[in-house]
Amino acid sequence: MHTHLEDLSNEIFFEIFDYLHAFDIFVGFTSLNQRISSILQFIPLRIIISHDYCHRQIDFLSSHLTFHAHQVISLKIDDIISDYSFVINLLFNQHNFINLQSCIFTSISSSTKLENIFKKIESLNKLVTFTLFDPYLNLNEKDNCNLTRMMLMHKSSSLRSMVLKHSYDYADISNYTSISSNLTSLHLRIHGILSTVSIHSVLLIFRLCHGILHLGLILEHKFLVQNNDVNVPNSTISLNDTDYPILPKLISFNLAVLLICDIYAIAYMLRCMPSLNRFNFFLVVQMRGLLYNCELLNGYVWEDILKCYAPYLYTFEFYISIQKNLSNTQLDYIVNSFQYFVRKYPNWNMAIGRWRLASETPGKQN
Repeated sequence: MHTHLEDLSNEIFFEIFDYLHAFDIFVGFTSLNQRISSILQFIPLRIIISHDYCHRQIDFLSSHLTFHAHQVISLKIDDIISDYSFVINLLFNQHNFINLQSCIFTSISSSTKLENIFKKIESLNKLVTFTLFDPYLNLNEKDNCNLTRMMLMHKSSSLRSMVLKHSYDYADISNYTSISSNLTSLHLRIHGILSTVSIHSVLLIFRLCHGILHLGLILEHKFLVQNNDVNVPNSTISLNDTDYPILPKLISFNLAVLLICDIYAIAYMLRCMPSLNRFNFFLVVQMRGLLYNCELLNGYVWEDILKCYAPYLYTFEFYISIQKNLSNTQLDYIVNSFQYFVRKYPNWNMAIGRWRLASETPGKQN
C-alpha cells in the first residue's frame, strides 16, 4: 500500500512543520492543496536568516509573511547577507511580529535605521529572550545607549533572558533605577576605554541584578596597548569594604577578562554572590600584561580566593589564552599550582592556549 503525503494526518503535519524553518515551509508546502494551506494558518513559525542568504530569498519570505507574521515566534537574523545589508529593517518595517518570543540579531549593518525597530521590540509583550551580537562594532554611540536602556528596562512580564554583546561601557548604568524584574539570565559585554571599564563599572551593574540567576560578563578595553608602558588601572576597592552589592539568587557566573585585571577584583565580585555554585572563567593575557595578571595564573591564590568567597562552588571551569611563548618550567608551575582543583572536582581539566603574533615571530607559528 502506498501512502501519499496528502494522506498524512494533521498531527503528523504539525510535527513535520515543527522541525522546519519558515522559509522551507513556504517553499515546500504553500502550493500543495487547500487542506495543507489551512494547516499552515495555525502553526508556529521560526525564521533563521544566515549570512549566505540573498535578497531574492528575503523578498520571497517577506511576501509570505504578509499573511503569517503573527505566527512567528522565533527570529534569528544576520543583518548583513550576501547581497543586501538591511534585512532587519526590511522585515520589521513591513511586518508586526506580535507573538514573537525569541529574537536574535547575529549582526547589525552600520546603515540600519534602528529607531522604528526599537519601538517595535519595546512593544513585544510576549518576548522571552533577546540576543544581540554586533561583531563589526557597527552600532553608533546613540543606538548603543538607547538599545541598552530599552532592553534592560523592558516591561514585558515574559522576558527572562538577555544577551547584549555590543560595544558599550555602561558608564550611565548608575542612572538606571532598576532593570526588568523578570530577568533571570543576563549576559553583557562591557567594552570601553580604560577609565570606564573596571571593577567599579561591574559593581554598578551588580547593584541592579538582585533577581538574576545566571550572569555572564565580558570585560574588554577598546584600544590595545601599543607600547612597552602598560597602563595599569588603579583600583581603590578593598576586601574590607562593607558596602558592596549582594546578588542573593545568582548561582552561575561566566566571566571573560580581556584586559589587565588583578585577582582581588575578581575576589570582590565573588564575595557579592553568596549562593554561587558554578563559575566559568576565561582569561586572555597579552604579553605586556602578563606581569600584572600573574596571580590569575596561580592556582594556590585561586584556591584561597574560592575557599573564602565561593564556599558552595561545585563547578569551576578555567581557560587561559596567553600571547607569549612561556617556557616549559613556567607552564609546569602554572599547571601544578592547580592540583587542588583536580582533586576537588571530578574530571576537572585546565586548558592553556599559547600563541604569538605573526609580527613577533616571522615565519613561525605556534
